[in-house]
Amino acid sequence: MRNKLIILSFAIAFSFTTLAQDSVNDPSQQVDFTVYPNPAVEYIFVEVNNSLKNVQFELNSMIGNKMVIEPEELGYGKYRIQLKDFATGYYFLVVQDEAARFKMAKKFLLKQK
Repeated sequence: MRNKLIILSFAIAFSFTTLAQDSVNDPSQQVDFTVYPNPAVEYIFVEVNNSLKNVQFELNSMIGNKMVIEPEELGYGKYRIQLKDFATGYYFLVVQDEAARFKMAKKFLLKQK
């Protein structure tokens, strides 16, 4: 009886692990975003390729300073961020959604005219 319980507990644990790994490896469940153009001049456009319900943006300079931004929603999963008041340099755009447990950063170059 004890061996059957041990085998059953391993089978249940293995099935949960497999389900969790399948949802992470499933391309339809993957969340990613693109930032363009790179290098940017006055604006960057951000496209989130999966449905995040509460998207938040954070812009950081290369040395870690947080920049104040106001993303403009252009449509479903598409945003525009104005950068004309920032200095030339590399920046990190962080896209996050607390409910979906998603947080990712991408680097881009800002070149002023």
